[in-house]
Amino acid sequence: MLVRHLTVRNWRNFKSIDVQLGDRVFIAGPNAAGKSNLLDVFRFLRDIAKPGGGLQHAVALRGGVSKLRCLAARRYPDIEIEVRLSEDSSKSDTWAYGIGIKQEARGHRLPLLAYERVTKGGKPVLKRPDADDHKDPLRLTQTHLEQIGANQSFREISKFFERTKPPP
Repeated sequence: MLVRHLTVRNWRNFKSIDVQLGDRVFIAGPNAAGKSNLLDVFRFLRDIAKPGGGLQHAVALRGGVSKLRCLAARRYPDIEIEVRLSEDSSKSDTWAYGIGIKQEARGHRLPLLAYERVTKGGKPVLKRPDADDHKDPLRLTQTHLEQIGANQSFREISKFFERTKPPP
């Protein structure tokens, strides 16, 4: 599987990223330009998907939502990531995984899902929050990506993210 497109909003020092990716990508730039922060998007998704990981763990490893969120994110504070994937270089986008993260307004200030979406061939596979999430808001502390009981219809994506190892 190949990452074909990355869209990020309010991630670390990036207010917005929208980039088409090819079979081979080189990232170059001066110090403090955001190269490591860009690669951390993929580490973050890996940390959610891997066994023993999950959304809460991935956010905690990075110091919480306030450390992840771009300082320029005032009007729209949610962190958003969307990755479009293809089976190989000759195909168009097969899968799309999108996640929006917000912070609990009161209490423990936990990271919560603003949304989680999966499409395959442009057709919806998952759209959260759903009716069950509205009945039990604590469910929004976990992604379906991290739950093998919930990600059966798109487990390929979870396994792909789990194997992702960007350079340090």
